[in-house]
This record gives sequence, C-alpha cells and structure tokens, in this order.
Amino acid sequence: MKQRIEKLRRKMSENGWKGAFIYSPENRYYFSGYKGSAGVLLIEEDSQKLFTDFRYVDQAKDQAPDFEVVQHQQNLIEMVCDSFSKGTLALEIGDVPASVYLEIQTRLPETELVDVTSATNEIRMIKDEAEIENMRQGIEICDQAFTHILDFIRPGITEKDIGLELEIFMKRQGAERIKPNHVIASGPRSCLPHGQATDRVVEVGDFVKMDYGAIVNGYFSDFTRTVVVGEPSEKQVEIYNIVRRAQEESLKAIGPGKTCRELDEVGRGIIRDAGYGDNFGHSLGHSLGLAIHEQPAMRSTDETVLQEGMVITVEPGIYIPGFGGVRIEDLVVITKDGHVNFTKSTKDLQVISY
Repeated sequence: MKQRIEKLRRKMSENGWKGAFIYSPENRYYFSGYKGSAGVLLIEEDSQKLFTDFRYVDQAKDQAPDFEVVQHQQNLIEMVCDSFSKGTLALEIGDVPASVYLEIQTRLPETELVDVTSATNEIRMIKDEAEIENMRQGIEICDQAFTHILDFIRPGITEKDIGLELEIFMKRQGAERIKPNHVIASGPRSCLPHGQATDRVVEVGDFVKMDYGAIVNGYFSDFTRTVVVGEPSEKQVEIYNIVRRAQEESLKAIGPGKTCRELDEVGRGIIRDAGYGDNFGHSLGHSLGLAIHEQPAMRSTDETVLQEGMVITVEPGIYIPGFGGVRIEDLVVITKDGHVNFTKSTKDLQVISY
C-alpha cells in the first residue's frame, strides 16, 4: 500500500495538488487495504487519514495500518473539510455524488476542486504480483466452471439454470463473488452482447454464449466461451471459426509497446474482411482489476501503449440479429517479452450432445 500511496503523492506533486479525497470503494481499498462499506480517505503530502464511523473503526485499524483512522461522529464531509489544509483538492469527479461535491465546494469556497481520476486510473493500470495472482486464481475457477458446465447444459433447461449452476460451482471453488453482469444468452438471444439470463429454454441447434467471471480478493476475472447444442449448422461453424481466428491472431500480436488501437484493428480487420464488420460493435477488450472495466481499452480511439504488468481481455465477437452470436474471451497479462494467457479452456467449438 505504501508504494501505491507514494505513486499518488508523486502525481499530486506533479500537478500541484495539496490533497486527494478518495471516495470510491475500489480506490479506497486500493490505496488503504480497507474493505469496509463506509469511509473516505484524505491523503496529503505528510498525512493520510481514513474517516469512518463507529461500526468500522476496529476493522479500519486492522486493514489500513498505514492510515490514521478517524472516527466521525459529526457530518463526515464537514469533518474531512475541517481536516484539510489549504490548496487544491483532487477528488473523483465521476464517483463523488453531486451532493458531496457541492458540500465540499460550500465548506471550502477558496479551494480549487479538480479531478483525480486520470491519475488513479494511470496508477492502477500496472498491476503488482499480488493483483495478478488474484486474477489468475479467478480465471482458474472460470476454467473449472466451463469444464463443469459442459456436462450440465442440455435441451430443456433455462438460461437461468445455467447461470445459477455456474454461480454455485464458482463459489464452491473459492470465488467470493461472481461478476454481477454475467451473460447467459442462448439461441437468437446470443446475438445480445450483454444478454442477461432469462427463463428462455435451451433448444437443440442453439448457440449458448456464456460470459462470466469469478472475483477473488476483490479482483475481477472475465471469461467467455460459446457452445452449440447438437450438431452445428454450416453458418454456425463459419461464424465461430471467424471469431476464433480473430481472437487467436489478436493474441499473437499482443506485447509491450503495442498500442490498444493497433491490437483492436488486428481482430476487427479479420472480422471486417470476412464480411461481418457491422456485426462487431464493441472493443476488442479491456483492462480489469478491482473493477470489471478499467483503463486502457482495446479500441480504435485508445492510443495507450501496453506495458509490462497490464492485464487485459481479448474478446472479439460477431452478433447477428435473429440468428445468434459468438464471443471468445481470454485474460492475459503483459510481460517483458510478450504476454501470458491465463485462460486455459479449449477454443474448439464444443458440441453439446443430448
């Protein structure tokens, strides 16, 4: 935690900020280690305080030993403002509620308020060994879940049945939670990139697209595979093979020094050249960590250069309304010489017998 705080202090010094007000649960945990559901951080040049209430004081002292824990009994924001020395205060504009922002503005009328988000995002882009290990463990659980679910899927069960079985299995394997927006979409619904599980009954001939993730020690993993129930049609095989080729060629191109835009074009170009460019509308992938979507993103507008320690997904897809869709997703960490793919599940099209 000390190294993370020092990185933030360097950003503060470079920008002339006297303090950083950390409100979001992810950044609160990232910089302090505190997992409680209530509290804020105030980090200044020579002090770092964690403000929380009576319920969490002991927990905060145990989990955030590098911070001075302050129990607030009065208005929390008033107490933070009273503690802040003069100067520019950086806060998370996108995470701080408008009511909190306005209260700070009112209580500190001579203080310039600026956005700290780009600085925290940049710090969090590079994962340390512990963060990477958490995500590796998460993907290992996802791989195990995929092997398990292949024997569970059959005609007559619902998408919700599949989702529940995945959730129960992953928690039994050690996941503290699963990512909240997991996708279970079958048949024509598989064309929905983020189609949530419904009561739709799986039928023979369906694609079943499954995008899920296990959370380990607060860190997300992300995994997608698409299977088919019964013998696939020629078009299903065609679509699947295009997506697989786009995904595998993108993986070959990944390494330090490459830009996100360059990588996005590798996979997108293959799908476009195959005649399905209009059916691939999202980015090639994204970073993740304490949030399911972090910076950078593998899209045409992101010129971020990949660096050692970044963790990203590679997940091209083709989605055809009325027909269905395919996505294949792996999780990789950028290394000094290239990358390591944590996802081990097969990419051969799995045909579910019945």
